[in-house]
Amino acid sequence: MKQKEIYRCNVCGKVIEILHPAAPETICCGQPMNLMEERTAEWKSEKHVPKITVAGNKVTVDVGISMGTPHPMTAEHYIMWIEIICKDGCYERRFLKPGMEPKATFTVANPEGLWSREYCNLHFLWRS
Repeated sequence: MKQKEIYRCNVCGKVIEILHPAAPETICCGQPMNLMEERTAEWKSEKHVPKITVAGNKVTVDVGISMGTPHPMTAEHYIMWIEIICKDGCYERRFLKPGMEPKATFTVANPEGLWSREYCNLHFLWRS
């Protein structure tokens, strides 16, 4: 296990992030949880890869908005969270709910080398 890895239980759907990798495996509902692969290529007609826009120290991450096809944000299908990770270790996450826009804005000291991830409740983990 590595820090910042995302795992999901196939039984109950619980999602966890590894903050301190100490245990050899993570168990939920009596089964090992599955490591979520960070996808980077679009899938079907839906937009999932987060797009980063930087203006000074303001960083906006959107899912499909800047490409003209915003990701759905319905109770059945939505972006649960968007996060940024900087090369110097900064790390911020915004949680979203159905009905919100699939985007988040962050303020960082240095936007150089940052990247983003988002988690879709149906299609899981995506990386910029």
